[in-house]
Amino acid sequence: MSYHIYHTRGIILGSVPVGESNRFYKIFTEELGLVGATAQSVREGKSKLRYTLQDLSFASVDLVRGKEVWRVTSAGEWRAFPVIKGDALRLKLFARACSLVSRLLQGEGREQELFADIVGMADFLESCATPEHPLSNLGVSFPSTLGNETPKLLAALEVLVALRVLVRLGYLDPEGYEKFLEPGAYSREILEEFEVVRVKALPKINEALRSSHL
Repeated sequence: MSYHIYHTRGIILGSVPVGESNRFYKIFTEELGLVGATAQSVREGKSKLRYTLQDLSFASVDLVRGKEVWRVTSAGEWRAFPVIKGDALRLKLFARACSLVSRLLQGEGREQELFADIVGMADFLESCATPEHPLSNLGVSFPSTLGNETPKLLAALEVLVALRVLVRLGYLDPEGYEKFLEPGAYSREILEEFEVVRVKALPKINEALRSSHL
């Protein structure tokens, strides 16, 4: 029996071990949306996939649909982000964004704008210089704060990403924030402008998260 192989790019949102050598992955894909997929024998030392399918990595994956879940047949690195992986704060910010997507995104279905937002966030974190803004408390409750060591620019980035996730998935009315919703677009200028309204946006974001019951 032949199976159709789906080729797509994706972000590994997280994974858990299954059995002795397999692993189950939550992959936010460009073409299929959120999929749950297993990779067989990926935890064995000889597996070529174990280094590609790391949590928070960007991979090109080949998928076959099974009876209950997808199966990863092959994968290769799509993008590398050495700056993010080498910086604890940037990695934490990106991990929190992926956690929010994993929490709120339900099932399959193409989410092109949201996908562009998450890739755009990674691009910005990878390329931006260390902000010289005064330090400020993040002051947001999803799911916990990073503390007062977070620069304002990165605080604005995290809140804006959360805003976009909620808007894209229909949990938040975009009225009043339209100028900040261009898919994938993040820049120092956008974040500095958003910083002015960040405090006003936080109650709406947190209320939307409470209302989601997720």
